[in-house]
Amino acid sequence: MKSLYIILFLLTITLEVFCQGTSLLQEIKQDSAISLYLTQDWKQIEKHKKDKAYQSANVRMITTDKDTITIPAKVRTRGNMRLQICSLPPLKVKFEKSDLAAHQLSPLNELDLVQPCHAADQYYQYILKEYLAYKLWELVSPAYFRTQLVKIHYANQDGTDAHDPSYGFLVENTEELVERLGGRRNKTPVISNNAVDKQPMLRVALFEFMIGNTDWFIQNRHNLEFVVIPGHPLLVPVPYDFDYSALVGATYAAHHESLGLTSINSRYYQGWCFTEAEVDKELDIFRAQKENILAMPYRIQGLSQKSADQAREFLAAFFEIIENPRKLDNQIISHCDMWPVKN
Repeated sequence: MKSLYIILFLLTITLEVFCQGTSLLQEIKQDSAISLYLTQDWKQIEKHKKDKAYQSANVRMITTDKDTITIPAKVRTRGNMRLQICSLPPLKVKFEKSDLAAHQLSPLNELDLVQPCHAADQYYQYILKEYLAYKLWELVSPAYFRTQLVKIHYANQDGTDAHDPSYGFLVENTEELVERLGGRRNKTPVISNNAVDKQPMLRVALFEFMIGNTDWFIQNRHNLEFVVIPGHPLLVPVPYDFDYSALVGATYAAHHESLGLTSINSRYYQGWCFTEAEVDKELDIFRAQKENILAMPYRIQGLSQKSADQAREFLAAFFEIIENPRKLDNQIISHCDMWPVKN
């Protein structure tokens, strides 16, 4: 009997180690979009939109190699502003760990699904441009949320279509992010500037400037996750949610009123003050990726030629700024530490 317990224990440990190696997101990860069939009671999702109550759903994912994973899930709405204004707000998709184990997958059981705000062509382009922003951040930092482009097929429980198919994307959960980076998540509700690693914070600020995004703030963790990872004694920021950026150009987006900006297409550096040498060193990361950054809009499946051209033009203007010493000083180096809250 003792030997049997030992064998069962070893089998359990072996299974856990195996499962921890491959998450659901890893299993479906590919460069092109996968097909995601989401079946649920969409009327109930709408009914419980504000209270964010979970609803039963069924998820089927098909890769281009025709690999298929079908798994039950629970789905709820998430977000803040998009939750209020969108008919199709972002969703949280949660799986039972036992169902993941049945597919020999790790127990990392949550994914975020970002979908178009409304079922209309311009919103389909917005969502693809936001996905573009995530892919651009991947080019300049190792601390990023992984994403997977999906073609969403919406179905009611009776098999009828709930909405026309549209592009969206999955975003990995923070727990998966920190496991991948070999670190841990910081859950402090209010972040002090003194607790944040300045070099990666500068890179975030420069990136947000590049895409024309001011919808982030350190102290209240707005659209920033903070993690502790090897090689960094202080907190490392990881940005997300870029739908308010000028790169996306969503009609519902707006700058914070305290910035005094009149156009969503404006760039505004809202980072800390750094020396010219410190800024230049970080900008070398962007300069080294210039070719890839300017080419990335044309690599996004489903993004129209017009949207890709507009995105490239906006990104090219960033390089014109950082390659012009006067503009660089006026718009970044001397335009710093503008927020009233310091620590």
